[in-house]
Amino acid sequence: MKKPIFFLATVSLSFCFLEPLFAQNVQNGASSGKKTNALSFSIEAKAGARLGVYDEIVWAKKSTNGERYKESELNYQTLPVFYAGIDFAVSYKRLNLSLLSKFFFAQKSGTLKDSDWRNDAYCKNGDTSTKTDYSEHDLFLLDKAAGIAGYDIELESGLEFHPARFLTLEPLFSFNAQYMSFSAKNGMGWYGLYDSKNNSIASYDSAGSSHVYNFDGKTVLEYEVYNLFFWTGLRAKFDALSWLRVELASEVAPFSIFLDFDRHLTNHGDYKEISCSAFYAFRQTVKAEFKIKKWLSICQKSSFVFSGPSEGEMQYKKSEDSSYSKVANNSGGGALIALDLELSVKFSW
Repeated sequence: MKKPIFFLATVSLSFCFLEPLFAQNVQNGASSGKKTNALSFSIEAKAGARLGVYDEIVWAKKSTNGERYKESELNYQTLPVFYAGIDFAVSYKRLNLSLLSKFFFAQKSGTLKDSDWRNDAYCKNGDTSTKTDYSEHDLFLLDKAAGIAGYDIELESGLEFHPARFLTLEPLFSFNAQYMSFSAKNGMGWYGLYDSKNNSIASYDSAGSSHVYNFDGKTVLEYEVYNLFFWTGLRAKFDALSWLRVELASEVAPFSIFLDFDRHLTNHGDYKEISCSAFYAFRQTVKAEFKIKKWLSICQKSSFVFSGPSEGEMQYKKSEDSSYSKVANNSGGGALIALDLELSVKFSW
């Protein structure tokens, strides 16, 4: 948490020294008789936390009738992870363009929960409901460069309409690229034993029919996930008070792409999954802007994202191989649920 707070404080103090410049620009615009909002700029320094879970899912075809079932599911928790970023915005008359950024720091993020339903895949017995394997591991955001483990970057455009003096409506269109890198270490695993007499694998928690494995001191897997969203929606801005603006936004993704790389270090196998979905991701945002001066505001923002499970091609290779091969009877995909809570300082001129 220290890194985001230090970042926000440093940027805020730096811009405070520029107060005379901001004030002079506002005064010049007013004295010239021109509209001060015809062309405007803003920079917003922010720090926040993400609470959520990234799901990686593997589906297979049932041996008895070919129906799809869930063979494996991995839940990567972010409870929470901290980030910092800067937003840049330019407005001309009713048109708004923004570049939004968040950068996640390497840190402990929560727990990885790994579940498997292996009976039908290994025994061809039609059992797809018995959870045979379960493990939990310490989960970390993996440092990829200069302490950064992930990013969330968005290019947004909007066009404002003013149906009332206190109300602004803004249709939104944006492209959003997200990336996160995880590493799972330590932990325990519970695995059902095979019963040759009944040709089945016992449940992971069966007394006397399962074994426990200790992963202490081991890195179990590394996971990289990319989410690409094309958002569209509507934002409503309420200016009921001179010192307070409240914004509400609802968005849907007509198209989104999920891509992940899963490296299992204990069995030296690498998986790649890519999938697409349409109108299966939604975002709700609430923001309050408290205006301290014409050029300075303090903002609080919360954003909730839900992306339902997508399904697409699954590929596999051994760690020492250079290329992936398609897995014939399996498909893979992912889902995302995340709540971002942030505090920011906004400078406008």
